[in-house]
Amino acid sequence: MAGTDREPKCVIISAGSFTPVSISLEEGDYCIACDAGFMYAEQIGILPDLIVGDFDSTSEHGEMAIRSLQEIAESDPDRIVRLDIKKDDTDTIKAVKIGLSKGYRKFYLYGALGGGRFDHSIANIQTLLFIKRNGGKGYIMDADRVLTVVENETIRFHRGNTGFLSIFSLGDKAKGVTLKGLMYTMENGVISNDFPLGVSNEFIIDEEAEITVEDGALLVVLEFDS
Repeated sequence: MAGTDREPKCVIISAGSFTPVSISLEEGDYCIACDAGFMYAEQIGILPDLIVGDFDSTSEHGEMAIRSLQEIAESDPDRIVRLDIKKDDTDTIKAVKIGLSKGYRKFYLYGALGGGRFDHSIANIQTLLFIKRNGGKGYIMDADRVLTVVENETIRFHRGNTGFLSIFSLGDKAKGVTLKGLMYTMENGVISNDFPLGVSNEFIIDEEAEITVEDGALLVVLEFDS
């Protein structure tokens, strides 16, 4: 991954709800499909570098999905990592661990929300914090919505954004929270996990927005106007 100024990214396509989008993969990027996320990748014309899972959700897509996976298993077995159904890691967090082991520190997760399993949406939000605490930066991409985690740092947004921005504490309390350039500002405040004070803030189109948290972790939910 050396020799480029652009930081390569690891793209992970999971098996939640998926709106077909254009996913840009450039030289040095790495794509992992998790279980039925392989079918989503096929829909948009991507052959993942790796397909990871116990393949319980792939079977729900019928014989065509199973046949397509079997063809890859026969022609290119190194492209598939089969996981035991009884495991501690979700398919998505296993994919993240693989990406981290390959040196990637920027992760884009698609198909990580919704679907038939609400618990996996929560698990994938926790996965964003796992990425952060292992030296990376993760983003859940969901149509007009992006989720990320901010911990003991400041992030900024360029002028011109419109839509909503919400923050939620991922621990008991996030302290030293400062919000600038938004409809509702805050200076050295506290966001707790038992009251949704940070929900439905708004961008101001001609302002540069800024979020600072001095002690704690915040889930940031961005809902951009289309």
